[in-house]
This record gives sequence, structure tokens and C-alpha cells, in this order.
Amino acid sequence: MRGLWAAATAPVFATTVIGVGSTIAGWIGVGWSILPALATALVIAAGIVIVRRVTRTHSTVRFPARWRWWTVGVFAVTALAIALLVVRVLQSPDAISQSFDNIFHLNAIRYIVDTGIASPLEIGQMTSPSGGLPFYPSAWHATVALVVQVSGSGIPLAINAMSLTTAAVTWPLGILVLSRVLLGSSPSVMVGTGIVAAAVPAFPLLPMDFGVLYPYQLALALLPVALAATAGLLGIGRSAGRLAPGWWALVVVGSLPGLALAHPGGFVGWLALTVPMVIVFGVRLWRTSARASHRVWIAVGAVGYGIVGVLLLRALRPPLATRQWPTETGLGDAAWRVLSVTLFYPAGAWLVGIAVLVGLYWVVREREAELIVAASFWLVGAVLFITAIALPWGTLRDALTGSWYNNWPRLAALLALALVPLAALGIARTADAAARLLRRRGVSGAVRLSAAIVSAMVVFLAFHMQATPRAQGWASDVYGYQTGTYLLTADEFALLERLDEEVPADAVIAGSAFTGAGLAYAIADRHVLMPHALMDISDDLELVNEHLSDALTMPEVCEAIDALDVDYVLDFGTQEVHGDDLNPLPGIENLQDSPAVRLIDSEGDARLYLVTACGRG
Repeated sequence: MRGLWAAATAPVFATTVIGVGSTIAGWIGVGWSILPALATALVIAAGIVIVRRVTRTHSTVRFPARWRWWTVGVFAVTALAIALLVVRVLQSPDAISQSFDNIFHLNAIRYIVDTGIASPLEIGQMTSPSGGLPFYPSAWHATVALVVQVSGSGIPLAINAMSLTTAAVTWPLGILVLSRVLLGSSPSVMVGTGIVAAAVPAFPLLPMDFGVLYPYQLALALLPVALAATAGLLGIGRSAGRLAPGWWALVVVGSLPGLALAHPGGFVGWLALTVPMVIVFGVRLWRTSARASHRVWIAVGAVGYGIVGVLLLRALRPPLATRQWPTETGLGDAAWRVLSVTLFYPAGAWLVGIAVLVGLYWVVREREAELIVAASFWLVGAVLFITAIALPWGTLRDALTGSWYNNWPRLAALLALALVPLAALGIARTADAAARLLRRRGVSGAVRLSAAIVSAMVVFLAFHMQATPRAQGWASDVYGYQTGTYLLTADEFALLERLDEEVPADAVIAGSAFTGAGLAYAIADRHVLMPHALMDISDDLELVNEHLSDALTMPEVCEAIDALDVDYVLDFGTQEVHGDDLNPLPGIENLQDSPAVRLIDSEGDARLYLVTACGRG
């Protein structure tokens, strides 16, 4: 890998190293840190060197250097635009997403740092020691844990650094590589790709807003490189002949574990979006195979490919109970959302929609295989999005989008990725046609270049400012402490930040995960009884949650308190992450009049109590 290829593949390969390394570390009983990650990387590197020496084959893949500075400039501008958007959404470096899923994400990182357990086969022990969660994709969590360990930063800050890097660095690098593979390396292609990549907030912003889906954001940001490498393996695109098929296979194999261990939704996205490339590859093989026996094998391979794909779709679906997301609208409105690129936020990126339609015109006009693949990406993404948001036939809908929980915002993010090459094609070919017209009319090269630069800046701003300002305002509410915040209020966060000064390191804190009290683990590094709302509830834990305030009159509560070694209680009231008091835990709420505890500290309505009953305190 050289140049842009090297920069774009680095995050993909690193995620594979981290995902595989954390799994192996779990198998052999080694705590997770930078050392197992480095050891895994060195083993893989040694293997590659040995293969190169044994086979005596060595080749490199790079794009032509002619337009290098255009590529660097486009990447820099795109990265800056996305970075500014993310920073405005976050508002402060240590902001947290005020969402239900973030309870798990925050505490899982602390769990890795605390225990050294980062394996996807073991991280579920944080909430399910009995093994009820046998697999959870943990490459994102393991990566953020390394950031915390190496830098010494707090967990919210490390998460935001990861989100910023994923959105503003990994994503534009990957999508630039994919566009260059399919569309060519001209400046117009690069500019068009940068314009579109920063113009549709459904990606990379949406996974930071809805959910919150940090691991899915990482997986989708890695996906373009896996698609570009698959194109090379199948002989499609501008980089196909620059590496032998075996080396392209190595790049694909090096990408997929990271993709799957970041989030299986990214891997299923790869399965879906590679279908057009496999079809193109099969058609080419069929046309170049004169012998009937060869065509028989091609047909057998196609059938086998289809069977494996169906089996994978079934195997990679989450449990039925988690796939019950309803449809949102009708088929007509869903189609209009696709055409107007109004995928999640109220403001549509309709300029991108026009670019998509213009791109389809150029695909029909030129009819090259790579351009057909680019159009097929958009078509596959659109079909999946419409299926999830509007298809009335539940069985078919579940078969096609069950791997994404039938959750249409996840498919909105995938479609935002899938449409980029086609929309970039529409911008690039139209710009090339305008340049040819100016050349025929005798306009000098300097004037054409100046006009191109000014036009690119104006179009970039027009596309970027169409949908992103309203999306920014929408998403920033998730990270603030405005009225209506339900996970943590500003007072609760302030109390958690100083908790490590008041609670001993070996103490255990009771508190409801639904109210955010469980985040004492992530933010203050203090053990809690409920690191997440969805977890195994033992008899002792249930007794504490229901009756700790009655400990003076119920001896069995004291037995449970002693068994769990509970010393403190965080009472954040009854305001829960979903806004209502849906999960009351009367034993650890409204403790101001309970004789079983004594107030130690408070900030607004947030209170820290010391357990004084049962001979404690």
C-alpha cells in the first residue's frame, strides 16, 4: 500500500489488529493493553514478510501521482468541514451522548481498562456474568480503551476523540479511495467525492446522534476500503491490475475481521454492496469462458454464492425481540426521501439528490462496468432503506433488513455512504463537460483553473450548508444539558466528576442505571451495582433495589447489602433516560427521609448517601 491507499487502509487494518488481538488476549488470559495489540501486528507483519520471501512476489498499489495535491487538498477541506460539524455538535470535549445505549458504551470502556477484558466473547460479562451475552462486537470499545490507557484521558474525552477521528479522517480517506477505484483519479472526481461526503449528515453524523451507534459509525467508515479492495480482487476498477489477486485477497481478509468486530452491520453492508461487483465479475467470466464446463462451474459458483449469502443473512440477524422496529412511512414517501436525500433529518440534501440523478445519466451514457457498480451501490442502499422504513410485508422486510434490526436510521446511514460514488460521478462528469466547453471556446488554462477552484469552493459550501446546519442543531441537543435531558443533568455530571474524592476506590455504589447513576463507573472509576439497565439481576441486587431504604426493619436486606458490599447510594431521582419513571426502584430512590442512609454530598437534586444501616457507615 502506498499513498492514499496506505492512509486509508491503516485504520481498517488497525481495527482488525485490535479486534483479533483482543480476542486472542482473552483466549490466553492476557489483559488488554497496547502490548497485545503490538504483538498481534508484529505477528501479522512477520507472516506477510515470510509469504513475500517464499513466493518472491512483491508489488505495490498506488494511484498516479499526477493529481496528488488535489487529493490532499480535497481531503483536508472535507476533513475540516466534517470536524467543525462534529465539534459544534459535541459543544465541549468531554460531552456525553445523553442516550440509553451510551450507558453500556461508557461503562464497557471502563470495564476493559479495569479488568483487561476486551474480547468480544467476554465483554458481555460486565452485564451478564452468567454468559447471557456470549458475543458483543468490541473492537471500537477496545480501541477507545487503548486511547484511555495510553493518553490517561477521561473516557468521555477519549470517545469524542474517537468519534472525531472516525468522522473526519477515516471516513473521507476511505470514500476517496473507493471513488478513485470506481471513477478515476481526476481532480473533478476527488472534488465531487469530497463535496458529497461532507454534505449528507446521515453519515457520518447520524450514528453519533441516534442510538448512540459509535461502533456502527466506525464500521461504516471502514466499509469503503473493504469495498475498494474487493473491487481489486474481482478485477474491477482502476487499481485492479496493480496487485496480484492473492495480495488483493490478503487486503480483503485483512479488512473484514475489523469490519465485523467493529459492528456486524458493517460486515452485512459489505455483503450487500458487493453483490453488484460479484455480478459484474460473473458476467465477465461467463463471456470470456468458451468451454461449456467452465460455464457450468460459474453457474455452480453463483448458486453457492447465493446460498452462502442467505445463510449469512440468517446467521447474522440479532434476536427476534430486538428486530421489532416498526415502519415509519409509506412506500411513496420513502421513495421521495431517497430522491430528495431526506434520510433522517428534517432538511433534505436535495442538491445531492440532483447530483445522483445526473450521475445516473452519465452511467447510462458511458455504460462502463465500474460506473454501473457505482449506480448499483446507490440502488442497493435505496432498496434496503425503503424496505426498512416502509415495506408493509413483514417477513420479506425482516429477511432483507433484519441484520440491521429492521431499524431504518441504520439503513439511512448506509444509503448516505452508498450514494457518494454516484453523486460524485454526476458532479465530476458535469464539471469535465464544462471544462471541455471552455477549452473549445479558447479560454486559457489559467482562467479555467481559477474558475474550477472558485466553482469547487462555491459548490462545496452550497452542498454542505444545505442540510448540515439543521442536522447540527438537532444532534447537538443529544450532547447538551438542556431542559429535557434525561440521562444526566449538569448537576448529576458535576457530582460524578468529584465522586472519586469522596468515595474510596474499593467501595461499591448502588444506584439506578436508568437515571444515569450507574455512570459513576465510567466517569468516577467507582464500582456500581448496575453498570447498565439491561443486565442480570440477582436476588440480592433485586432486594437492594427494592428495599435498601427499609434495611432497618428488614434483616434480609442487610444480608443482601453485605453480600454485595454496598457502601454508598447515588440517588438521581426518578427522571430516567427515556423521560418517564418507567422502572421505579423504590429502595434507592427518594432517600431523604430514610434512616438507613446519611447524606454525604449533593449537587442540585443529585445526592450521594452513605449506607449507615446494617452496622455500616
